[in-house]
Amino acid sequence: MLMKLILVSLLLFLVQHIIKVVYLLGFHLHYYQHYPGYCEPIKDMGPGSEDFHTFPDGLTFITSGFAIQNESVHKREYMVKHNMLGRMYLFDFNNNKAKVEELSIVGSNGGFNVKLFHPHGISGWLDKSGKKILFVVNHERLGLDYIEKFEFVPGKKQLKHVKRYRDDTMLLINDVQATSDDSFYFTNFGTGHNPEIKLLQSLALLRWTVVVYYDGSNYRIVLDGMAMSNGIAMSNDGRYIYISNHDARELVVAKREANNDLIIKQGYPLYTYIDNIIVDIKTDHLYIGSHPIKYQLARHLGNPEVYRAPSQVLKLEMKDGNVTGTKELFYDDGDLISGSATAIVFNNKLLIGSVIDKTVICSFHVPA
Repeated sequence: MLMKLILVSLLLFLVQHIIKVVYLLGFHLHYYQHYPGYCEPIKDMGPGSEDFHTFPDGLTFITSGFAIQNESVHKREYMVKHNMLGRMYLFDFNNNKAKVEELSIVGSNGGFNVKLFHPHGISGWLDKSGKKILFVVNHERLGLDYIEKFEFVPGKKQLKHVKRYRDDTMLLINDVQATSDDSFYFTNFGTGHNPEIKLLQSLALLRWTVVVYYDGSNYRIVLDGMAMSNGIAMSNDGRYIYISNHDARELVVAKREANNDLIIKQGYPLYTYIDNIIVDIKTDHLYIGSHPIKYQLARHLGNPEVYRAPSQVLKLEMKDGNVTGTKELFYDDGDLISGSATAIVFNNKLLIGSVIDKTVICSFHVPA
């Protein structure tokens, strides 16, 4: 009798979990398309613009060519067909033309090889001399993750490789947030490159991922129990760290302690799968690229030549580290841009990037 009761309880738990997962995948959802103004794809740029960093002068650095080990056959074929290599692009918000420039990458400090480069998350820092420093997540083709440090050489439109960072805490890095010219936070969105374990993590809603801090000498975990930690950003005053708790469909706001530990201040539900976070340089509000219907995103990433996925951009109004309001600035069913990963508003323009699809620029007529 007891054994039967246990089996029935386990069966009910399993059925309940399956129903919850199906619900979270969004098979029942429908949204209405809307843009903040006229939108068009950026010309002369291949697919993929997973993350941005915009400096106060409007220069925006874009990562392209995101790929990790054990990708699907269809995605690998798509990348070959569209010549998707690891690239870095520059977009200038002060230029009225919707175009980007590919940056050349020079230097090989610490064994960095640009032919093995697959960039993902990015964060910038202005050093004391005014040089633009970039930290870029690299899923190197050989199967290890690194964070690469570059210096922008403006006269030559180059990125000079300066240093690479590697530690055993770098399991499957998603994003990085600089805190100086030699320190940063980063997020792991998995426990390794094994796709079966990563799928189990998502379907079982396991909170296995972490946020790590590097202080210039040592790496340490400063936040754990995350359901796929994704994008990460820092408030303009450096007091708060914002993290995409992807599978929990929420934004985590953490207070940054003097020793760089993180104390969770707020977990704000957004009911969409948020990706990268960009902080408005003037207002401290947040712009977030999101994936509102998860099963469509999963199909798109598995076979991007056949399937499309919707794109969504949110604006979160912030005050003293608290979310005080939310607005949906953009929604597209996947025809204009599929799988939005990041977005920013600057100079009355909305720039939207995607995981492995187009990059879109919109004139921005929605009140800020």
